Amino acid sequence: MKLFLVFAIFTLVAGDPEGSFCCKPNQGVLDVDEHSCLDIKRNITTPIKLECENVVSISTSVLNFSVTDEGFLIILMDDTEPQVDKDSFCVANETANSSERLLVLCADQDEVIVDDKVLGYCMLVSVIFLILTAVVYCLLPEMRDIQGKSIINFCLSSAIGFGVLSFMKLFEYSDMNLCAARGFLVYFFLIASFFWTNAISVQILLNIRRPATSDYGWKPFIWYALYAWGIPVILTVCMAIVNFHPGRHPKPGIGLNTCWFYTKKQQWQYMYSVMTILILTNIGIFLYISIHLCCNSFASSHIKALKYKLLMTVRLFIVMGLPFVFEMISSLFKPHIVWVVIDIFNTLQGPLIFLILVVFRRKVIKAMHKRGWLDCMSNMVERHLAIGNDEEDIVHHTDVALDERTAI
Repeated sequence: MKLFLVFAIFTLVAGDPEGSFCCKPNQGVLDVDEHSCLDIKRNITTPIKLECENVVSISTSVLNFSVTDEGFLIILMDDTEPQVDKDSFCVANETANSSERLLVLCADQDEVIVDDKVLGYCMLVSVIFLILTAVVYCLLPEMRDIQGKSIINFCLSSAIGFGVLSFMKLFEYSDMNLCAARGFLVYFFLIASFFWTNAISVQILLNIRRPATSDYGWKPFIWYALYAWGIPVILTVCMAIVNFHPGRHPKPGIGLNTCWFYTKKQQWQYMYSVMTILILTNIGIFLYISIHLCCNSFASSHIKALKYKLLMTVRLFIVMGLPFVFEMISSLFKPHIVWVVIDIFNTLQGPLIFLILVVFRRKVIKAMHKRGWLDCMSNMVERHLAIGNDEEDIVHHTDVALDERTAI
């Protein structure tokens, strides 16, 4: 745990809640070992409220802090106010050999199960496959409809986000300005990738009412681009203003002593909260479309294409969204090998996305085979394409709305 210390002439903000004291009134004072309370009259020792193995004590005369009514510690600094969980600190009014008031903080370091560099290299693997996916869609004109353009933007935003994040994990920083720039870039592109998955879901939702032929123009796509790029820009700018505006208000902390958020709490407030809203929105859209398709009869042959695109988007959502859900859950617990495995899976989502959007999508394989890109394995490809029909190719356009039931 990082300790943010400011040595100067400070005063302690009064009003510490009773639960923040290291020793209860009947337990005596803090012992010299700073791990137990000593009742001098009865010569009885009892453990302090902290469960960590290593602690560090700081005189309240050199550190300015306050304790909230909820029991959280706020360290008052010039440019920010980092917060410490109530289970990671306590206050001692006096000790066995001194009347000095002390702040006792847990100094245990989180157990490192897997080195950050391993995660960084895994992210680079994802970057390669995400870029490959975007390149394939860019080079195939038949894949550049509205959904295809959205997939390209999704892959590029994810690739850049993972690329910068891998750089942060593989190389130490020395320039805090560059550090801040990298942190905000990661935030922007990762949030943008979630907005692009939401944009793809909305496209399928809108097509369920009255499907039309694939639109390869740019005009309709611009609205999705404004949404999926614009809102992340607004969120990033607002977060930067809050982060760098002078004052002692709660700040994300990016570029202020660290390249990323100060704590998991800030990450929840500014990042995980947005992801959660988008994930729940996507789930709601998927459920609505699924119920609509399963519970109604339709007079449109677009039903198969819509079902296929829905399933493809759901798979994409699971590959990208589910690991982040587990990452958000893991932030509430101590490090464990289970969470590490999930983190590694999360960093390796690039190859899985490539499989879903390229390898397992017949329309893409057919277009690549048509151009001779797969001649080295033509026999295998032809056998693969001959197994079944392409759900996206057998559909014939109709102007009959999907919500009009067929007569029974």
